[in-house]
Amino acid sequence: MLSVYDDTTFTSVLSLDCLPDPERTHFMWSFSKDFGMCGIRVGVLYTRSHEIRKAVNKLAVFHGCPGPVQYVLSQFLSDRDWLDNVYFPTNKKRLREAQNILVDGLTEIGIPVLKSSGGLYIWADFRKFLKSQTFEAEMELWWKFLDKKLLISPGKAFCCYEPGWFRMVFSDSVDKIYLGIQRLEQMLQTETAEPVANKKSAVEDELSNLEDETSVNHANTPLDEVSEAYSDMKKIVVY
Repeated sequence: MLSVYDDTTFTSVLSLDCLPDPERTHFMWSFSKDFGMCGIRVGVLYTRSHEIRKAVNKLAVFHGCPGPVQYVLSQFLSDRDWLDNVYFPTNKKRLREAQNILVDGLTEIGIPVLKSSGGLYIWADFRKFLKSQTFEAEMELWWKFLDKKLLISPGKAFCCYEPGWFRMVFSDSVDKIYLGIQRLEQMLQTETAEPVANKKSAVEDELSNLEDETSVNHANTPLDEVSEAYSDMKKIVVY
């Protein structure tokens, strides 16, 4: 909502003179993306539906926000001068610069990207690097990314209907973005060079098989197990 750039502005449904359907129009927002506070796990739900509020109130008994956290966040949001004149302009500027670096880097190595004007990630097209247009091939490519220390989210994790699309986060330091592009380029160059490797000697073939044993095991892993592994990895925090 607030993480937009390229002269794009966000228009909230709550700013409309009248809601399309008050009983079925609900507004949700959290601190996770716009303020980089994923660990806080605090959000806002605005609704005029009595039934929705009734259901959420019952859940709030077990998922209520602690008082001290509410106090800190209320103090944080009350400093509108700092938010409007320092934080948001700086955050948008850095997001725009980081996104431009990643998109330009991907373009140079031949990876199409869908145009976006908000958010912390881009949608990149790796379909031409799949061995087949299947989600199994997508997960095989994902394992190869992991082997090169690249944690790029596969489209299947976000219910994408077409294999080969990956979500790439750019809300990080510039040096890490450049490093990621460098690793990605090296990995893809290795992939495209594999078909011409038929002239290797028998000894070289054996060595190659030993080196690729881990990747082969990954490729044979059932898709559901890989998806579960990905879900577990999303919970890991790397410092």
